[in-house]
Amino acid sequence: MSALSPKYLCPHCQKASRLPEPIPKEGKFQLTCAHCAEKVVLNFVDYRFEIVQILPSPKEDLKQAYQSFKIPVPSISDSIKDSSPRKTPSGKPKPFFEKRVVWEKEPKKENVKFNNNPFRLARKNTNTRKNPSSFSYLRVAFTVTSILLFLFIVSFSYFVAGVLATKKEVPMYLETLSKNIPTKILDRNGQVVSEIFQKRTSTLSLQDYPEDMISILLNIEDQKFFFHGGIDYSAILRAFFKNIINLSYKQGASTITQQLARIILDDRRKSLNRKWREAQLAFALESVLTKEQILETYMNHVYLGHGAFGFGEGIKFYFQKNPMELSKEEMVLLASLPSAPNKYSPLKNPEDSYTRVRAILNMFRNRGIYPNLDRDKFVSFYHNLSTRSPNETVFGSRHDIAPYVTEHVRAILSSLEGEKNIYESGGYTVETTLDRNAQELIGPIVREYLSKNKRSGKIQKRRVRLKPESPLDLAFRQKMEEISILNEMVWNPDHLDGDKDQSVIQAAIVGIQPNTGQVLFLHGGDEFNSSNQFNRVTQMRRQTGSSIKAVLYASAIDSGSIHAGMRILDAPLYYRGGGGKEWAPENLGGSFDGEISLRTALVKSKNTAAVQVAERLGSSGIEKYFTKFFFPNETEKKNRFRGDLSLALGTLEISPLEMASAFTSFVNQGTIKRPYLIQRIKNSKGNVLYEVGGSDEFKLKLPEERQVIRPDTAEVMISLLRDSGRASGVRNGGYTGDLIGKTGTTNDYKDAWFVGARPDLSLAVWVGYDNPKFGMGPSGLGGAVAAPLWGEILATIDKKSILPKTQFSLPVYAKPYKICTLSGKQASPTCPNTQELYLSDYPPEGPCTEDHKSTSSDHKDLMKGLY
Repeated sequence: MSALSPKYLCPHCQKASRLPEPIPKEGKFQLTCAHCAEKVVLNFVDYRFEIVQILPSPKEDLKQAYQSFKIPVPSISDSIKDSSPRKTPSGKPKPFFEKRVVWEKEPKKENVKFNNNPFRLARKNTNTRKNPSSFSYLRVAFTVTSILLFLFIVSFSYFVAGVLATKKEVPMYLETLSKNIPTKILDRNGQVVSEIFQKRTSTLSLQDYPEDMISILLNIEDQKFFFHGGIDYSAILRAFFKNIINLSYKQGASTITQQLARIILDDRRKSLNRKWREAQLAFALESVLTKEQILETYMNHVYLGHGAFGFGEGIKFYFQKNPMELSKEEMVLLASLPSAPNKYSPLKNPEDSYTRVRAILNMFRNRGIYPNLDRDKFVSFYHNLSTRSPNETVFGSRHDIAPYVTEHVRAILSSLEGEKNIYESGGYTVETTLDRNAQELIGPIVREYLSKNKRSGKIQKRRVRLKPESPLDLAFRQKMEEISILNEMVWNPDHLDGDKDQSVIQAAIVGIQPNTGQVLFLHGGDEFNSSNQFNRVTQMRRQTGSSIKAVLYASAIDSGSIHAGMRILDAPLYYRGGGGKEWAPENLGGSFDGEISLRTALVKSKNTAAVQVAERLGSSGIEKYFTKFFFPNETEKKNRFRGDLSLALGTLEISPLEMASAFTSFVNQGTIKRPYLIQRIKNSKGNVLYEVGGSDEFKLKLPEERQVIRPDTAEVMISLLRDSGRASGVRNGGYTGDLIGKTGTTNDYKDAWFVGARPDLSLAVWVGYDNPKFGMGPSGLGGAVAAPLWGEILATIDKKSILPKTQFSLPVYAKPYKICTLSGKQASPTCPNTQELYLSDYPPEGPCTEDHKSTSSDHKDLMKGLY
């Protein structure tokens, strides 16, 4: 009987091995030596053993059944310590993996009975070496195992084939994700002006998110993201056992890659087929994309509740911040949402949300990360969010400071893409010429200004037409009804009311950069909604009143018909046309000043003087210059141009955009650049679909550039219009800078205009009612209503230094002359004089030889006779 010892010495090869622990208390056991493969039988009594039989060959049948078990394999360190080569009885060294002692079990036999000692088997009947029942069980087990193995191989092959096929479809899936991505409209400096979308999806790059944001998200959703191949098997087992223990679903195991696959497949059904496809797509994504690309795509498309897809949109919706401005507490709150955005919404279910946040904080504490998170800040978040409606969505906070621009861009996109749904295609980037800082000022300024003037009574709503509507009014009303009906069909088919917004006071504002034609800001009217989408800047044409006189005077000066120093008689005029029609143009207020200078006639906006200027220019001259300014297209001229003398008083219908464009000629050496707003449009892949160039964006049927007057004529007009602009009423709006400009008022005070410019900006302002049946009352003058609004807009822009101010340059082409203020001829030394600019080839008459004392007396007598 050997002493109690963990060592065993083989009687065949005399080499020692360790016995298993714990050592059996009693019983007989068969031992196979790992060194020589010879067998012996050991008998244990009270934890001591002795060799009771040496078996000469392992193939010899045993007479008795013995319990067997394995001795643990020695550790690697033990193997290293005992690293001398072992040899078999034949003298050959044993392979390393065979240098171990194994306690083998005997072949299984039937009728096995266990004694009280778990290490020892009961003796069996030695006559049952081949039992038919045992053989049948083995066959069944082998068959089942083979079938399962076959099914596994087939399933695995099918799964791998599916992954390979899915890899080819990944680009298509990613393209599908780009659908419904918001189209961004950018200003000239790359700032977002507005968006077009049906579904609000983030488009940020991974670098746009703070590192802590990414770290917190990964610690919550997928801690091993950068180490697994798409599926985290340990997480699956952990979740499986936890759910089994709790007898309910307590924990998921989807990796971020699997979650992205679920987003792409857009299938929320709880089925094995969905899980199968999701796993295939997850492996495919991992093989096609980098980890960074997977994470970026996930962060831009995961749903965070309330219509916000992606963390970029979630950040804006919940906190109205940029990603880099977030606190760590805000990051935790956002990262708590992907697993169940509706359940954990801090707006809808603040209690469930806070429970989820506390669980995350406990998890972080157990991991020893982010120990300084402030729980009090979370309480503050929920308090602030409690003031918002639980039903609020991203659509209610649509970011759009230029809705009329957005609608214009939408129409251009639709025309470019034809049958394509631009909302589904999505992801367009529209680069515009707008200045965002100026654009966002206009809406609030206009709303406050009109409201203030309505309260004060300066703007009144007066019905002015009691007689049948003219063809012009009927055409306008029909156009408005068509637009209104179309809008209602799109937005509210159950409610058709074409006149709903025609009785609301409106304003149209547009600013153009003269030397380029770029539209810097645009305001198409009152608040943009389903029943008010008529863009009054581009779609509306109204009579211009006296604001057209700037174009008329420029045309006459350019042709040599008049000059800046001439005198003109302001007196009643009477015309009798064909068919017995009579016309007597009147000045506003009904007063006449007699002989006055051309400058004074323009400043005081004398209608009688304007008609005389038109007479001097002649019908052919009027047609020639108005064709240059407004109607280069022959079809457009035929449809819109009328060459009668009433044109001098502004009876032609012109849009605010066309008027602002016309005034650019005065500050751009007589040249007009065709106005445009869109510089470039790219699709979601970065391909350029549209670029400024040969296209006529606003359908004005104008060439890209045209010379309408000479450079010296433009300098003469600047000189005349500076006085006109300063006397217009812009100072009442707070503007004190230099400008040129002209007011305009139409009959019955239906339209109030002021169109003005300076070297860096041409700005047209129109105020009135859409419905021509209404006027603004006797105070609704261009100088009282439109000019102060023009001045307030420019004063605000200058105060905020939004646009660079440039000064009018000294004349280069026109020549200055001293003019007699009484005769309009070149002044003699004895004449009262003033200085005026003349065209280089049209000098003033002169010199003046009149006796001004007698002339003055005769002039007074003449005026008495006239009046």
